[in-house]
This record gives sequence, C-alpha cells and structure tokens, in this order.
Amino acid sequence: MSEENRDQTDLKIDVRVVGRMRINPDRHLVFSDANLRGEDFSGRKLDQFCAMGSRFESCRFDRIHAKDACFGAGRLQSEYVECSFDGARMTLTAGGHARLVRCSFKEVDLRDWFCFNVELIDCTFTGQLRGVVFNGKPLPGQRGIVGLRRNEFRGNDFSGAELIDVAFRTGIDLSQQRLPFGPDYRYISDAENSFQRARAEAIGWQDLELRQVVLRWLDSRLEDVKSGQKQMLYRPKDYYGFGGMKREELDAYFELLRRYI
Repeated sequence: MSEENRDQTDLKIDVRVVGRMRINPDRHLVFSDANLRGEDFSGRKLDQFCAMGSRFESCRFDRIHAKDACFGAGRLQSEYVECSFDGARMTLTAGGHARLVRCSFKEVDLRDWFCFNVELIDCTFTGQLRGVVFNGKPLPGQRGIVGLRRNEFRGNDFSGAELIDVAFRTGIDLSQQRLPFGPDYRYISDAENSFQRARAEAIGWQDLELRQVVLRWLDSRLEDVKSGQKQMLYRPKDYYGFGGMKREELDAYFELLRRYI
C-alpha cells in the first residue's frame, strides 16, 4: 500500500497482531515490541524516529527526515533486515542497541551517530556520514543489556560515501569493509607499526614544541590501537580547524604519517 493511501487506522490494525506501535502521523514515529515485514514509512518528516525491542524485515524508510532518531532505544536490541533508508536525512542523537543486516543507505545524510552497541552486516552506504563513531566492542557497563561481547561489523560498503569526521574504534576490522579511497583519505593497514615508526622519527625532531604536539597525537592513536583498532582510516581535511592545532603542526603530522603507511 502506498504512503498516500495508508492511514492511521490501517497501521494500527496491522501492528496490533504482532506488537505495539505508537504513531503520531504528523511528527513522531515510535515503535515498541513491533515485528513488521514489508511496511513502507517512506517520505515522513519527523521530530522523532525511534524503535524499542522491535524487528523490521524488508521495510522501507526511504527519504525520512528525522531531527531525533534512534535505531534501537531501550534495553533490548532492535533488528533491521534488508530494509531501505535511501535518501534519509537523520540526526541520530543516540546509537542505541541495533543490528542492521543487508540494509541500504543510499544518498543519505546521517549525523552524530555514536554507535557503541550497533552491529552492521553487509550494509551499503552512499551520500554523507558526518560525526559518526563506529565501535567494535559494546560499552563495558552495557554488555549485560543485550548479551554482546563484540559488535558484529563486517561486509559493509562505504566506498561510495563521503565520511566526514567518521571514526572506527575498538576492534572493527577494516579489511572486512569496502572503504572510500582517493586523495581525501588515508588508510593504515598496520596501525601499530605505522604509528610506532612515525613516533621513533618524531622523537628526534629539534623543534621541541612541534615534537611535543605531534607525539601527543601519535600517542593518542596508539591508545586506539591498544583498544583493539588494528587498521585506521582518516580524512586529513577533517582535522584542520579542530582541536586548536596550528596548520603547520597538522601539515607536519600528516606528512610524517604519509611516510609510514
């Protein structure tokens, strides 16, 4: 049934059989304990999109605009299988507990998605991801909530996306993802070796102020390695104007890294 022909009554009847769904057709789309297949929620302009302990299969959320979105709120994981979010514009104020499998995110604009307990398997992204953090391990204090010791994260295709201030942390295997390449990106396949070799050179620099700043950044990246991140992807232009570093300091830092990747 098309979005134009679907009304609030139809949705309530459909959902009553499989769970509960609270709908404000104007500005809110909130699911709780829902189990939906083949539903179409495309084109909605929302103040809030939220799912709690729900499962979606082959559902469409194309062109949704949401000011406040969470794929998996609450204490239970929500799952999306072969769902489409093509053309979505979302500010994801919380990553939540979510598992997304073979989902499509083409020509999207996703912002502020902090994924401490999010699993991604075989998903495709194009468009822009801004201010996003993906984590390979759940937060230590939240492991018991969904029973996960690691977030499954593999087979995802980011090669057609623009990754703006996007980080992969705590043990995501980047060799199992398709990543964007080109002059804007730098990929480090053996982060520990690269940063240790860069550090060994920087220790000998005569400019003490520059040496201190660059060593601080290298040590920070080595802490990420200790947390489990063996490969890294970064976009140098994201760092300029961030953190109070001077341009000449950033130029020196990235030129140093370039020699060891």
